Amino acid sequence: MNKIIKGKYLIDGNGGKPKENAAVIIEDGIIKDITDGNNLPKDGYQVYDYPESTIMPGLIEVHTHMHVSPEPGNYEAALNDSDTVLAIRATDAVRKTLMSGVTTMRDIGSKNHIAFPVRDAVSAGIIPGPRMLLAGQVITTTAGHCNYFGTEADTLDEAVTAARANIKLGAEWIKIMSTGGGFTPRSNMRAAQYPSETLAAVVSDAERLGGRVCSHAHGTVGVENCVKAGMHNIIHCSWLAEDPDKAFDYKEDVADQIAEKGIYVDATVATGYMRTFRDPEFNPSQAQRMGFNAEERVTILQDMRKRGVKFVSGIDSGMLYVRFDDIAYTPERMVEVIGMGNMEAIVACTKTSAECLGVESETGTLDKNKSADIIVVNGNPDEDIKTLHNINTVMLRGEIVKDNSIELV
Repeated sequence: MNKIIKGKYLIDGNGGKPKENAAVIIEDGIIKDITDGNNLPKDGYQVYDYPESTIMPGLIEVHTHMHVSPEPGNYEAALNDSDTVLAIRATDAVRKTLMSGVTTMRDIGSKNHIAFPVRDAVSAGIIPGPRMLLAGQVITTTAGHCNYFGTEADTLDEAVTAARANIKLGAEWIKIMSTGGGFTPRSNMRAAQYPSETLAAVVSDAERLGGRVCSHAHGTVGVENCVKAGMHNIIHCSWLAEDPDKAFDYKEDVADQIAEKGIYVDATVATGYMRTFRDPEFNPSQAQRMGFNAEERVTILQDMRKRGVKFVSGIDSGMLYVRFDDIAYTPERMVEVIGMGNMEAIVACTKTSAECLGVESETGTLDKNKSADIIVVNGNPDEDIKTLHNINTVMLRGEIVKDNSIELV
């Protein structure tokens, strides 16, 4: 049945002020029109009215690991759980992601390609989940970051072959580890795993096959290599110094190049923050050493924003204490840490993230002829960004999957 969804406010995701008493007219899962709530068709539509709430585009999550448990012991589980358990966990993860208001998600690292059958099941209507884009297994070096759910590739040719294998399976994205990371014992977050020439070869070949490439990069050397390689999306972009006695090595000229080249940055600005209130053994000094929540990190992110770097909404769900329904912490921290305004953060988590993923013609804003991917928020996130924690209703492709906080699928 065709639908009309109306609310007290409407945020279209394009950055303008919320519209009052507006309604979205939906036919066959597509937005036909956005109109005044007092001037609606009388017949042929089912009307959903939320008089105290805000209608806005579904949120977009660019950084998930659907097979990983976010609870203590997750490293051991990632190593030892069977593919059956991983698939069951991923099924639960994509449902929680959808019900939190995420209507499009990108998974950028799944063990044994678990993500592909899960996406197939969502597409077939067997299980609920958001629109999904996948990277398959990450590409990493022998003993490199996330080698236990990646393809180990040490040479340029091996890395290109690994990328082709993922695209052959149906991946839209490739993820390659430019540096080590915190989820892999003995991995060096500050050092490069690949030279820029290898990264560039992977980018070039992925583009040839219609794909895009993102890269995990904590160390500054890895960030620089990504920029030289023409990476589409840098993950973390932490600017950690190679010298372990120094926290950061921020290079303003490289940040300018990121902005000039239009490289999207997923700064995972909420990821480390989740541990500060969920981990009973949280040690602030450890977080400072890793570059999370440090004052210098805040200054760097704010400077990147001033230079025009485009931030997108990644939270790295599946990492320790980062759950699959935690998306709202990303815009919250974009405001509190990066210094964005509320509407700027909303746009980053909708329109800009859709552009990063290459799905902006289909979703990311409430505009005519786009998919009816809509959420209803209790309150007005333009006034209080934390209201995004209160998702009342979720609509995906014109079908309501959660209404008045009740899951319908």
